[in-house]
Amino acid sequence: MKPSLRNLVLLSAALCTSAAFAAEQRRVEVPFNFVAKNHTYKAGVYTLTMNTQQSMVTLSEVARTSQPLTWIVGPGDSGSKVSLTFDVTASDHVLKTIRYQSFTTPNLDAKPKHQVESIATIGE
Repeated sequence: MKPSLRNLVLLSAALCTSAAFAAEQRRVEVPFNFVAKNHTYKAGVYTLTMNTQQSMVTLSEVARTSQPLTWIVGPGDSGSKVSLTFDVTASDHVLKTIRYQSFTTPNLDAKPKHQVESIATIGE
């Protein structure tokens, strides 16, 4: 049995639709420089991309082409909130958690090498 052109086109459309549902994006503006994975990132607009099929969230800068950051997420509180939480120290803001709707990262700053003075949360 030969695949017809019509079947190939329909299959392509179905695959593209599945990929669109697999990843969702939101933008968040970070008003200060911050540290994540021992690297300093500039204040600016970032894109959060959530891949529900792979249980991963990716943070990437919109204006600059820096290395995107990716973490595995697990179940979190239910809701539609998208937010970034930071440990605030005397000299830095250190990324602590990312929440994307009902998913959340583990504590990314689990072993702080600094005195945490407060916590800052940005997002919806």
